[in-house]
Order: sequence, then C-alpha cells, then structure tokens
Amino acid sequence: MEKNSCDYSWIHSLLGNVIALSSENERYELLDKFRSMYTGDEEKLIINDVDILSEMLLSLKNFNGIADHKLASLTENERAELKETDRIIDENLFDYYFQPIVNTSDGEIYSYEALMRPKSSMKLSPLHILKYAALVNRLPDIERGTFLNVLEIIDSRKSDFAGKFVFINSIPEAKLNVEDYRRVTGMLLKHADTAVVEMTEQSEINDEDLEALKERYRNMGIRMAIDDYGSGYSNAGNLLRYMPNFVKIDRSLLSNIQESPKKRHFVREIIQFCHENDILALAEGVETAEELHAVILLGADLVQGYFTAKPAPEIISSIPDDIKNMIKKYHQERENGIGQQVYIADCSERILLERLTKSDMKCIKIGENGSGDVTLEGDTNTDTQIRIETRKGFKGKLILVNSWLTSIKSKPCIDIGEDNEVELILIGDNRLDAGGIRVPESSKLTVSGEGRLEINLHSPEYYGIGNGIGLLHGELVFEQSGRITINANGETGVAIGSGSGGPIHINSGQYRLNLQGDVCLGIGSVYSESELVIHDCDIGMEMTSARGTAVGSVGRRSSIKIFKTSMKIFMSGIELVGIGTLNGEYAEVDIQEASCIISMKGERCSAVAALEGHTDLSVARASIRITSSGNQALGAGGFAGTSSIRQDTADTHIILYTPMNVDDHIDRGNVVSTNGQFILTLNGEDIIFCSDLT
Repeated sequence: MEKNSCDYSWIHSLLGNVIALSSENERYELLDKFRSMYTGDEEKLIINDVDILSEMLLSLKNFNGIADHKLASLTENERAELKETDRIIDENLFDYYFQPIVNTSDGEIYSYEALMRPKSSMKLSPLHILKYAALVNRLPDIERGTFLNVLEIIDSRKSDFAGKFVFINSIPEAKLNVEDYRRVTGMLLKHADTAVVEMTEQSEINDEDLEALKERYRNMGIRMAIDDYGSGYSNAGNLLRYMPNFVKIDRSLLSNIQESPKKRHFVREIIQFCHENDILALAEGVETAEELHAVILLGADLVQGYFTAKPAPEIISSIPDDIKNMIKKYHQERENGIGQQVYIADCSERILLERLTKSDMKCIKIGENGSGDVTLEGDTNTDTQIRIETRKGFKGKLILVNSWLTSIKSKPCIDIGEDNEVELILIGDNRLDAGGIRVPESSKLTVSGEGRLEINLHSPEYYGIGNGIGLLHGELVFEQSGRITINANGETGVAIGSGSGGPIHINSGQYRLNLQGDVCLGIGSVYSESELVIHDCDIGMEMTSARGTAVGSVGRRSSIKIFKTSMKIFMSGIELVGIGTLNGEYAEVDIQEASCIISMKGERCSAVAALEGHTDLSVARASIRITSSGNQALGAGGFAGTSSIRQDTADTHIILYTPMNVDDHIDRGNVVSTNGQFILTLNGEDIIFCSDLT
C-alpha cells in the first residue's frame, strides 16, 4: 500500500480492516502499521479516533459472548441497577465529597481526595457504578465526567481549598475521544497547581501508554498518586513503573496493623522505599487511634481515614484539635525514637561541625533554648551529613563558616521554623547538598555576608531557597556581596522562590542558577503572581526545560523591575520565557541602567514577554541583547494580546531565527525609541530599525 496525501481511500481501507478485527493483538498491529505510514497531524487525529472505535468494536464483539453471558446472568435487581447506572451517567448525577489528607508531622490538612457519590434513590455505591459501567463499556464516560466535574468544583471553589492539592481518581485505561481529551487537558492545565491524578496500581494499561501518560502529566506539571498499593501483586518494580509523587498504602495492610508484625514489616519496607525515591507515603483508610499511632511510628508522611476526618460535601479547613494533638504527640515519639542524634544548640553558641560529626550527630536544632546568634564552623572538604532546623519563633543570626551540610531525603538542609526572623551570614565557601533552605510563609530570611553558597539539588520536585511547589514562601531578602550558586535537576522546581509565591527582594550579590527539568523557574513564583525588584546584582542563568521561565512566573501574571544589574540568561527547551510569564495574562517589565543578554532556543519562546498575554516593556539607559531561535520565536512580546515596547536612551538589538511571520505578532507602531536605537534582525536581515524617535 503506497501513501498518497491527496487520496483518502486509506481511511476506507483502515476501517475495513477494523471491521474484520477479532483480537487485541490484531488491533495493535493494524494501528501501528497505519501510524508508521500516516504521520501528519490530521492523519494522527483520525487514527487516534479509529483506535478508540476499534477498541469499542472489539468490546461489542466480546459483548455478544462474555458480556451477553454476564447480562443474561444478572438478577432482576441487578438489571434495575444497570439501568439506573446508565441514567446516572447520562444525566451526570454525581456529587463529590472531599476527605482531608493529613500531614503526620503537625496534623494540618495537606490535601483532599474527591470521592464520587451517585445521586440515586437506589443508593448505588461508586463500586456499583464502576462495575456496571465496565459491563457496558462506559468507563470513558466515567473518566470524562470525574475529571470535568471535580475540576469545575476546583475552578468555582478555589479559595476553599486554600492552595492545597485535590486528588482526582482516574481510570487510565479508559481512553477519551479527542474532544473530551482536549477539554480535560485544558482544565488540568488551568489547575496544574492543585490537581493530583490518582490511579490504582492494578490499572490495566500497557507500558507504552503509561509512559505517554506520565510524560503528559510531567509536561503539564501534574502530580501522580498510586492508590491501593499492596492490595494485590505489589513489588518495587511495579512501583518504579509508575514513579509517582504519592503512594497510598492500601487499607488491607493497615487494618489492625498494631497487632501484626508482618504487616508492620511490609509497610515499613514500602515507606522506606518511598523515601529513598522521593515519594510521599500515604497511609489510607486509618480508622483507629492504634492504627494512626502505628503508621506514624513507621514513618508515613500523610494519613487519610475516618479517624482523622470523614468525607463530607463541605471542604473543612482543619481536623479536630484532639486528633491534631494526638498526631503531634505520635510524631514526637517517632522523632525521639528513630535513632537520629540531634544536637540542641544553645543561644549565642559557636559550633565546630567536626566535633558533631565525630559524635554521629545528624541534626542541629536551633532555638530550643531561646533566640540568639549561632555560628557553625566546618571544613570545605568534609561533608558533615548534618542538617539544621530552627524552632518556631526563633529570631537571630545563623552564621555559616566553610560549612558543608547534607540533608536526608525530601528534607531541606536548613529548615526555618514558623514565625522566624533569621539572618543567614555567609563566610568562606559553604555547600548544601540534597536540600535547600525552606522559608515558610510566616517567616523572614535575610542572606548577607561576603562568602559563597552552593546548593545542589536532585529530586523530582525541588526548591533552592524558598518553599515547595504547592506552598507559599516567607519574605526573602538578599543583601550578600558573595555568590550564590544553585544547581538543580528534577521534574518541577524553582531556584529562588516557591510554587505559590511570596515576597522576594534581591538587593545585591552574584547568582549562578543552573536548572534542568520539565517545568523550571529561576526566580519568582511558579503558579502564582510574581512581583520582583532586582537591583545592584549580577545574575547568570542556564536552563534546560520543557517549559520554563527564568525570572517571573510560569502560570500567572508578573511585574518585574530590574535596575543597576547585569543579567545573562541562556535557555533551551520547548516553551520558554526569559523575563516575564509563560502562561500568565500580563507581564510588566521595567529595565533601567542594566545590561541584559538573553539567548534562547525553543519551539515556542520569547525573551521578554507574557507568552500568551499582554506585554509592557520599558527600557531606559540600558543595553539589551537578545538572540531567539525556534519554530515560533520572538524577542520581546508574546503570541496573544498586545505588546508595548518603549525605550529611552537605550540600545536594544534582537536577533531572531524563525520560519514564522513575525509581523503577525509585532506591531511596529507599538515600538517607540527615544535617544537610542532598536534593531530587530530576522534571519540575518534588519527588518525594524528605530533611531532617536520612531
């Protein structure tokens, strides 16, 4: 069969072969054959739709045998339930209850799981709905409805969730048609900072489809959870197949776990494996105080169950105080019994790290005995394997002198407590490995000193100085004269800042940020609005990221003022912005008395922009050099909305290498230059030249 792009008889041939299919193996071979021959975008869409139709057709063929047999064996009551299930799906008669997932360290609500509740006088359970939907091949309808219903609730009640994750149950083997896929993807992208897709370990999905699904969620910044782990055939290899962000340990392993040494041993192994692979372990279905006690002592990070909070239509903000205090008590028992040596620092103490290393100390707690100034002095060639925690309410200076600290998995090297005011003074060469500096929303960190600090991170989600992807950070003030270097490699992360934002003041210093991952941000807020003032500093950044912003925000609007600063940014990836926002509706950028060099190569990119919104760029007494290349590459301004560029006494040169029509996105009337020059060179030819006044 020869391919002819103008001859659509191949569709007739494909459908004819589909009608003759008798097995899944034949289906896979047929579709693989046509996919290799027809690779255009429209052809791919047609083949994907035929893929869904062929799966349905085979199911219907089997229905004449297996399903017909099952239907014939249904009782009269079951037939009525099947009919009611069809009505519930057709009319979208679903409510959703939300059950809190609780942090085992402090009893605070970490996230929620959305649980389906069918609206019917028959009181059908979710398991009934899934059973009957599978029987009549309607699981894709359940998948579409669940995603859209829950995401619409998130959309309309975003403030009720207070920035916390919402777990959404998914049936990955239930394939959506193209239109439903687009609708669900659009809503997931909108709420990537909130949604967690949860699927069972026993999902009937092949490796190829699973890898495509994981890559899709990674590129969108969506986290994954595995449900019911341990309920069937479970092993490390199967867990590594998914490599999720969360593992929910099945209720069957936790029921009366306090009475079963075998269960405790198995659960301990699961939790340890999770921690070694940067996965959060969630104990699911905890129903008694004894079970809660056991799972916390075993090291579970999160807990969910009737004992801590039942599912409810209301979105509660806190669990009962008595349960919260119980969790804190059990957590403290674990802290006291895990065998990790903790050194309690006195206020105004100078600590020689070498001595603590010889004593096998692993953590220094500061603030237990009041506020004050604590100095840590080490050797640049000695990894102490020590991390630092400051207690709630601590106020004082933390002075690092040639200190090399290393965190345990999923923990920051320096964990600033709540309601802290800490000045971190850098002297000599200092290094943090496997974790950065966490600054919670209620605290303030000021970095000063003439020394250097290197932070090395390698985990799926990371932050250098600030807080986690789903959290706010406290006030960050940089007043040091030395250099801060952050090297990070992971899936989603930020070098300076957090996922949900907070105040950042960069008043001086040198910065070298080297980031790799799927979704990366250099300085700012990943999923919230970003307001930044950067001055009197030297910033160098290299980023390799599928989607990323160097300075500003990935998902929301940004306002950035840069003055008396030298900035060099080098980026490569797919969707990129140097200064501004990737998906936000507006970017306001003011550059004064500065030198900016930005070089980027991506599929869809712009150096200074709201890539999908309005851009307002003002330049004064500055030198700007931009090189941007890719299929859709711009230098300043985005692909949607308007772009306004004003400069006074400035020299701007933008060099573009792109096959697209740049005039579709640049309004030359919106480029104003006074007392300077503005040059835009497209594929080697100067197409816009502004000198003095245009």
